[in-house]
Amino acid sequence: MREGRVIGSVVMVFLVASLSIIAPGCVKEKASSETVGTWYTSYDEALNLSAESGKPVMIYFWADWCPVCTNYSHETLSDPVVVKTLGEDFVLLSIDLDNNEQKGVAGMYGVRYPPATVFVDSNGNVLMAVSYTHLTLPTH
Repeated sequence: MREGRVIGSVVMVFLVASLSIIAPGCVKEKASSETVGTWYTSYDEALNLSAESGKPVMIYFWADWCPVCTNYSHETLSDPVVVKTLGEDFVLLSIDLDNNEQKGVAGMYGVRYPPATVFVDSNGNVLMAVSYTHLTLPTH
């Protein structure tokens, strides 16, 4: 049941993301800074919080020089519906691919180019991975 909720939430987030990338002017309403979920930058802290809360971790890989990342951050990750869904369903982890201290996390999940999002359980096992070019589901 939890896997179905995760997949449903992911689909909703990426539908909104697709809309904002294809037609950035369509997503107008912005969430206030107080309503945006807490984005952690420590992998270990996010996994610990995941274990405590029972929520999977959404790891968002980005870079300042990536125009798609900038659009995704400004248009999608500030959308009130997306923010509400993310805050309810996931522990949020932000990984800057240009930060040397965070590059190891990207390597663990094979992320080489942004944007990419990997959903993991509290043990770091991949539930789903989405990059700008493909979607990967785990094999059972």
